[in-house]
Amino acid sequence: MARHPLLVPIMTPSPLRVAEPAVGSTASLYVGDLEKGVTEGQLYSIFSQVAPVVSLRICRDIAGRSLGYGYVNFHLREDANRALEYLNFTPINGNSIRVMFSNRDPTLRRNGMANVFIKNLEVNIDNKGLNDMFSSFGTILSSKVATYLNGQSKGYGFVQFTNEKSAMDAINGLNGTVVNGKQIFVSLFIRRQERQNIQVGMFTNVYIKNIPKEFTDDNLRQEFAPFGEITSVLVMRDADGSSRCFGFVNYKRSECAIEAIKNLNGKMVNDLIMYVGRAQKKEERQAELKAKFERERNEKFKQFEGLNLYMKNLDDSIGDVHLRNLFENFGEIGSCKVMVDSHGRSKGYGFVSFKTVESVHKAINEMNGKLFGRKRLYICVAQRKEERRAILQMVHPIFNQDVTYMNGAATAAMVPLRLSTSIVAHGFTQTDITVPSPYIANNNNALASVDAEKQHEILGEKLYSLVEQVEPEFAAKVTGMLLEMEKTEVLHLIESASDLRVKISQAIEALQQRKVEEFGDAADLASALSSSNASHDTTDLDSAPSPSSVSDDSAELASAPLPSNA
Repeated sequence: MARHPLLVPIMTPSPLRVAEPAVGSTASLYVGDLEKGVTEGQLYSIFSQVAPVVSLRICRDIAGRSLGYGYVNFHLREDANRALEYLNFTPINGNSIRVMFSNRDPTLRRNGMANVFIKNLEVNIDNKGLNDMFSSFGTILSSKVATYLNGQSKGYGFVQFTNEKSAMDAINGLNGTVVNGKQIFVSLFIRRQERQNIQVGMFTNVYIKNIPKEFTDDNLRQEFAPFGEITSVLVMRDADGSSRCFGFVNYKRSECAIEAIKNLNGKMVNDLIMYVGRAQKKEERQAELKAKFERERNEKFKQFEGLNLYMKNLDDSIGDVHLRNLFENFGEIGSCKVMVDSHGRSKGYGFVSFKTVESVHKAINEMNGKLFGRKRLYICVAQRKEERRAILQMVHPIFNQDVTYMNGAATAAMVPLRLSTSIVAHGFTQTDITVPSPYIANNNNALASVDAEKQHEILGEKLYSLVEQVEPEFAAKVTGMLLEMEKTEVLHLIESASDLRVKISQAIEALQQRKVEEFGDAADLASALSSSNASHDTTDLDSAPSPSSVSDDSAELASAPLPSNA
């Protein structure tokens, strides 16, 4: 002992080491189930009492926290054997440690050779108790009872022997025996992946729920015994011993399990209808339920694809009934919903589902951008979250990742108002713009990954958000006018705030000019209608001056000097 003072291992924060063990040495022990506060010094002081320690290490994460296991190296295998014999299951800081020879060959660990699985263990059986139970069948490499975080047994465990003969002897000797009042099940361990590959029709374990409260394991066994040989029966119970009204029955042959399900599923027992089915792992059940939910959701979405409208910027005063009244003139409505929070307050967005695509298009063209209450509506065809996210991820370089999500729904594409040819004729035309070629080239490549319709929608949404900041009142109409330009020019406007403001100003002037023309046409039409209803004795319309001559006379009158006595 004097040759191995504690000074070096205690003062050295790194793995304790006096000399390097020989390559391929079999004198290395794995130490598991370490309490998180156990230090290298503690471990050294305990193991060095049995035999001289060459080095030891407690494995830690990058933050320095213990992973709950470590390694101790000795000069001789005899020393390691003695430490294993005396220190296995020794309590340190309240936890019984597990000691076994370290195996650096991962294939032996992964193939599960000579590994035995035991279930239906009584909860008081710990690692040492499991080891003692199986030690008579051969040399044990490792024994482990699975536990919850609080240390309570899960009722199953594993024992790995040095050879398969010992494992088979243990299975033949202990499978079906009663230990501490419970019949245990012992078999060769099968890896999870291999278990998942076993055909569903090969199962032997049956799950039963809606079991009468007073049922015991024996009652359940009597109910299921007529269908074949049973290896184990278990009614699940709480800590106080009261039944949880579900349990498991394991048959020796899969045909018996299938027959039991056929005959007992749906059977009335003590005024309860039992459910009997194949026992499944929690992960398998969750995967099946998730797949079923996803399948049903996809079918429902396909049924209403293109018929469901998403709208935001709803005024707080708009509810389900009001929303239906706003849209019912466009066609038959299947459903209508304003989304609300837990207090019943509107979240500012909702959905309207129509029966026909024509109704959807009509509603978008008429209602998008209209002012209701204090807010201007934004409307588009609803999209699934996955579809929106996929589209936005494909083209996110265009928007420098500044795409926002509104009220739980990503900004879907807006359907812009189309620009009439009369507006284009009044000065708002496409002009040559010098565009930074690298920007356009990069984002043209990004847009090329989606079809033309999606390109138009994505550009429209981004442009709308920028126009709305400058000209909120006519944002929808101005955006529609700007989208008539070439794609490269639209990309440039998204990038250049100054050029965008110029184009917005031109669009507003064009809209105002259009309103003036419409007003003038309306005045001429009213004048013509009035003249046609007048008496035939009035002046013939052909002799009336044309609007242009009236305009000229008015101009001359306006430019003439006033009389001196005026």
